[in-house]
Amino acid sequence: MALAVIVSLLLSSSLFAQGRGRGPSQNAAPSEPTTQDPRLLKFQKEFVEKAEDLGDEYARKQDWAKAKSVFIEILKLAPQYKGAKDKLEAINRNLIGSNRKSLTISANGDWRDTGINVNKGALLRIVAEGKWTFVYEGDADGVEPPRELRDLKLGSLVGYIAVPGDKKPQPFTIGKQRDFAAPASGRLFLKMFDVDNSDNQGTMAVEIGGEFE
Repeated sequence: MALAVIVSLLLSSSLFAQGRGRGPSQNAAPSEPTTQDPRLLKFQKEFVEKAEDLGDEYARKQDWAKAKSVFIEILKLAPQYKGAKDKLEAINRNLIGSNRKSLTISANGDWRDTGINVNKGALLRIVAEGKWTFVYEGDADGVEPPRELRDLKLGSLVGYIAVPGDKKPQPFTIGKQRDFAAPASGRLFLKMFDVDNSDNQGTMAVEIGGEFE
């Protein structure tokens, strides 16, 4: 994992050091103009060029959050600009690799507070390794899970983001690995999904990377 992070940083340094138009995959301007007005087109091109220089500067300083916000704005104006797309992908890789937290999730536990606060739209990667066993005992009628949880697999790693004032969790599947944007702002919780966790066994080693506090 550490080697992958180092390689990613080296590749990113090279990409952002190239500047506009000097990399093999860079375009000097948006490939599809959003206007036919030559004066407005000139202003748009100047904005993209200056904004890209600013984004490169932030990236060289490894201020990934600011760099990301700059390239997102560029792509709003020039969504087909491959140079900005490549750099945004590199920034996202570095955001995931440079901010990580590890913890253990027990199969027989309730919702585990990860201690991580996220903002809506924040990029996250969650990876889980290990084995656990979930046990079901009941009669021939079985157990019907709550309606809002029927899309989740028994025994899977799930999460939810606790939103202030929201009394009903909205869990989502994570599984062995998932890259996703946080669906809401709040505190991240994890657990094994089961109707009754008390008789389960085993643990998962979980690593969380991305944009969080």
